[in-house]
Amino acid sequence: MKLQTLQALIYIEEVGSLRAAAQLLHLSQPALSAAIQQLEEELKAPLLVRTKRGVSLTPFGQAFMKHARLIVSESRRAHEEIGQLRGHWEGHVTFATSPAIALGPLPQALASFAREFPAVTVNVRDGLYPSVSPQLRDGTLDFALTAAHKHDLDADLEAQALHVSDVVIVGQRSHAKAHATRLAELQECRWAFSSAPRGPGAIIRDAFARLGLPEPKLGIVCESFLALPGVLAHSDMLTTMPRGLYERNAYKDQLCILPIEDPLPSPTIFVLRRHDLPLTPAAAGLIRWIQHYALRND
Repeated sequence: MKLQTLQALIYIEEVGSLRAAAQLLHLSQPALSAAIQQLEEELKAPLLVRTKRGVSLTPFGQAFMKHARLIVSESRRAHEEIGQLRGHWEGHVTFATSPAIALGPLPQALASFAREFPAVTVNVRDGLYPSVSPQLRDGTLDFALTAAHKHDLDADLEAQALHVSDVVIVGQRSHAKAHATRLAELQECRWAFSSAPRGPGAIIRDAFARLGLPEPKLGIVCESFLALPGVLAHSDMLTTMPRGLYERNAYKDQLCILPIEDPLPSPTIFVLRRHDLPLTPAAAGLIRWIQHYALRND
């Protein structure tokens, strides 16, 4: 079982083409086809099915992919960790982040990290728990910065508290309830449910439930924090969002924070990673910079 063949399977899944995967690996297509065939013979199962539209994974291939990703990612980490311990500060760090961090301490942390480790490539993705769990498990992500309830976390994940997110209720400046001070005044309003630790709308649902109020009325589920401010600016809906997102969005002039006096849940942002998958020194160094600026911004 060769690493290059496993990497080829990952590329094939991403691009849907043997030819394109071969180009990415600087191999000829016949050589890649022979390597895949050898792996199929070793596993005694077909991994790929070829159609007029390209190549896709068989059920056997889909089951094998989580192992392929983990083997490839652990091999990469091992090589990079040894190299970094020997003073060769090169490699990659890939992580997912919530908007509460992306719009807060992250830019400063990345700038400081780049000055300290200029040869390390950083890949940043949007992502929240639990959707990031599969990528943490298969090693695609080194870690994730996301809101979560610690008691709800999967047993194979390790969580380190980083930051408490300040959540506000936001709507149009001209909204009929723009000056409301109590959640009870918002019972007839429609809500744009955003992503949260236990699913869309969890924060406002929890807040309503604590006061014995009926379930808030769903208008739309918008799990894209990039799109959320625009959705509000062009509708009569309300939502919850991190204060940092409100303060740094392109529609701020059209929106306002409702002066609600009732307490809202304040999600804790954690550094999540697999407990049995060691961080490379570079990944650990980036986390230290993020922690440094998160403390400064609190």
